[in-house]
Amino acid sequence: MRHGRVERIVFSRITILFLMKQACFASPDNGLTLGTPQALHALGIACLMANDLLLSLTPSPSDGTLGRLASLLPFSDYISQDHYPLEIARSQKIFDEVSQLPVLRTRTDYMNVSALFQDAMGFSHSIFAALIFGCATKFLSISVDDLRSPEAMILRSTFFQRSTVATETTDLFFRKIAISESELADKIRSSCERPGDDFTVFQRFPLIQMAPGIYTCLDPGFLVEKAGRGLYWTLFFEVSPEQRKKLPAFWGAIFEAYVNSVIGGSYKAKGRFVPGPKFANGDQAFDACLVEGHNLVACEHKSSILRADCKYGGDVGRLKAELHLKFIEGDDEGAKGLAQLKKSLLRFLNGEDIDGISSKDITRIYPTLICLDQSAVVPYMGRYFNEQFHAGFPRRTFRQIITPVFTLNVSDIEHLLGYLESFRLSDIFDSYYQKNKSILASISGSEIPLLNGAQSGRNIVKEGFSEFGRKMESNLFADTGDRSSDS
Repeated sequence: MRHGRVERIVFSRITILFLMKQACFASPDNGLTLGTPQALHALGIACLMANDLLLSLTPSPSDGTLGRLASLLPFSDYISQDHYPLEIARSQKIFDEVSQLPVLRTRTDYMNVSALFQDAMGFSHSIFAALIFGCATKFLSISVDDLRSPEAMILRSTFFQRSTVATETTDLFFRKIAISESELADKIRSSCERPGDDFTVFQRFPLIQMAPGIYTCLDPGFLVEKAGRGLYWTLFFEVSPEQRKKLPAFWGAIFEAYVNSVIGGSYKAKGRFVPGPKFANGDQAFDACLVEGHNLVACEHKSSILRADCKYGGDVGRLKAELHLKFIEGDDEGAKGLAQLKKSLLRFLNGEDIDGISSKDITRIYPTLICLDQSAVVPYMGRYFNEQFHAGFPRRTFRQIITPVFTLNVSDIEHLLGYLESFRLSDIFDSYYQKNKSILASISGSEIPLLNGAQSGRNIVKEGFSEFGRKMESNLFADTGDRSSDS
């Protein structure tokens, strides 16, 4: 309820994005500017209408878990996040270190992603991320008062003129990530069959060229994202079609190696971390596991990303098919995700040892899914995965307790790294579940009584962002102590 005089109405990020997309459908190339109070009033009315129009699926109290998930999922990408630094540090670590690990270099499908990026873009991934972050600072630090200046939302090609990066490189950078207004409108019109709440075109091109050498940013969140999780997609769209076919599968191997690298480099609690544990016949059981006393945390790492046409639009049937394909069942090539986890656990519980671990010594098992896709921690996703995993699982056949499935985004793991020096992951899960039996909120966004007041130890991913900052300063400013400006 509002009291007193209302001087302004605040619209959400998703409303503005939706309206921009609709404007590209409806407005001519030489549309009018918003130069009068009447025009601004009309824009406000359009925003209010957009609030209703963008809801492609109307929630109902009778919706099941999947229906509620389908209602919430389209909004998941448009809520401000606090883990951009983790995503940037993760991407830098993957390109600089993890992709060069022997476990990956010996694979027949090995791809040197750092070299691929350099060849495709004409400059390194570290320079790209530094330039992206530099551009983002222009827009992320804007205050309401700043908007009175016509230059507030303008980024000129001279922004990096005092940096150590060559002008030819910055010019190429802008050509790679920016798009003209007319080209943007054409791309949106050509994708008219896609859901109205699908804004992937804005994610791919966060900068709009208004005139030669003059740019603006439609969404600062999408811009800074390109230095983090968007680094992969930048590479994906720049490589050849043949390389594009191979990259997703190899990226899955990179993601598995990354998760195991950061957990293995941080875990010092009373337990044993086992990356890629195997059965006696050589079959891999899990992507990783932790043996903590009589507890076993069994992990599957999933790099799969939900397709935009399945994720947006509120189509429950299409979403269900996508989830079961990529996270729950798999395809003709074999079981994936939860099905693979269930299959290996049944082999283990029926007597097959895993890397010297016997089911006779285990009393409690924690099935765990660690996902790259941020959608994995949208409310109801974890509950749906848990329902699907336990449906048909013969729990009463075994004496061991099988806990609910714990679904984590990779950022959840990164947030926990500093605590793994002292706390067992199974104890953290127990404490989380004690307060969150509905399994709706993510671990990062929930109370974990065990960690209340606890001192986090060294976090190697957060350190990675500090290292990125030092490299960015070196790449952009060398020893001049100067900062780029539009002047």
